[in-house]
Amino acid sequence: MKTLKVAIEGCCHGDLNKIYKGIPSSTELLLICGDFQALRNTSDYQALSVPEKYRRLGDFQSYYTSKKKAPVLTIFIGGNHESSSYLQELKYGGWVAPNIYYLGEFGSVHYKGLSICGWSGIYNPHTYMNKSFNVERLPFDSNSIRSVYHQKLSNFLKMYLQRDMDIVLSHDWPVGIEKFGDKYRLLKQKPFFTQDIKKGQLGSPLNNVLLHHLKPRYWFSGHLHVKFKANVNHNISKPKQVKNANEILLDMESSDEASDGENQPQKKMKPNGHVVHDTQFLALDKYGPRRSYFEVINIPILENNHPSVHDDGLYYDKRAIAINRVVEKYRIDQKTEFESMSPREILRDPRKLEKFIPLVAKESEEINQIDDNQFVIPKNFEVVAPADYDGELKYYPNAQTEEYCRKFGIPQQDYQL
Repeated sequence: MKTLKVAIEGCCHGDLNKIYKGIPSSTELLLICGDFQALRNTSDYQALSVPEKYRRLGDFQSYYTSKKKAPVLTIFIGGNHESSSYLQELKYGGWVAPNIYYLGEFGSVHYKGLSICGWSGIYNPHTYMNKSFNVERLPFDSNSIRSVYHQKLSNFLKMYLQRDMDIVLSHDWPVGIEKFGDKYRLLKQKPFFTQDIKKGQLGSPLNNVLLHHLKPRYWFSGHLHVKFKANVNHNISKPKQVKNANEILLDMESSDEASDGENQPQKKMKPNGHVVHDTQFLALDKYGPRRSYFEVINIPILENNHPSVHDDGLYYDKRAIAINRVVEKYRIDQKTEFESMSPREILRDPRKLEKFIPLVAKESEEINQIDDNQFVIPKNFEVVAPADYDGELKYYPNAQTEEYCRKFGIPQQDYQL
């Protein structure tokens, strides 16, 4: 069986040079689980939610200006410490620098036979429950500089509608994931997690729903700055329900089984013949001396219909395009109905989202008629924001976003003032 040598890194925080230096030269793909900090210039500090004393450009600017080039294809999602203005300009994903690809607020791509899906930001109960349908625009104030990276209902909907993922990336953990790994060791390393676990607050309830719904082979996260492994068995017959601090009922598998040394998820056969894999969960630390910030895994390539098995190209995921079409059009054409949806009720019963499945199927039929060459992600990165700019933060329309929306018929949001 063919495998792909993949390095997974936790939180980047701008330390690209040291991360690239630390991974083996034979690495074929690097995945970074948030807090990437794609700062192009000092003006981008105005979109970075960190205390002023911690502001620094980091290494990214050298890659943005092509003074350096990433030695391996790098794919990342956003966290809660990002250059949010730049990432907004690439809502649907795109190249932030040569050989460095951002998945977007929600995104899915294929590389050498692997399907890689993810969503950016973190869960915040106040923002999510209060139906923040408005788009944050520049200049950010003390609230919007944070809410801009809080996950919204529309992107949860997009993730829920995905299928057949090999890998899912999220910044924060699925709530309850500690039950499937060595919780004792975790609490020995991070004893202050104890109260959050008791309250059902260590992680995201949205990611918990997605973990058990999507059932990917692998799920990688960062955010909590500790290495943690777990193996989630999706074939437990009797899940149990618990309540988190926000009184949301969550289905939690009743198994505490863990796999601390296996990199390949186990697979089970359902009665209908469909193979369901266990999910191998891995969270990693941020970069730093004596920190477990990366791990290399040889991931098997399964026999499937994913493109790009034999070449080095990055491909758009057709279903993700159909999902973007459906959700973005629905938000415009059915604005009143969309804004009447209750995020709290949907989190309690995500099956309410299944009415969108036939809409995605219909769009997928149309997208499948497009020539396969149109799904090769073009290497069309361009420097837009000057690297030496230090004035008032500006929004720079990105041609990558415009081309993606035009090619696949997806309405664009206006992030400008």
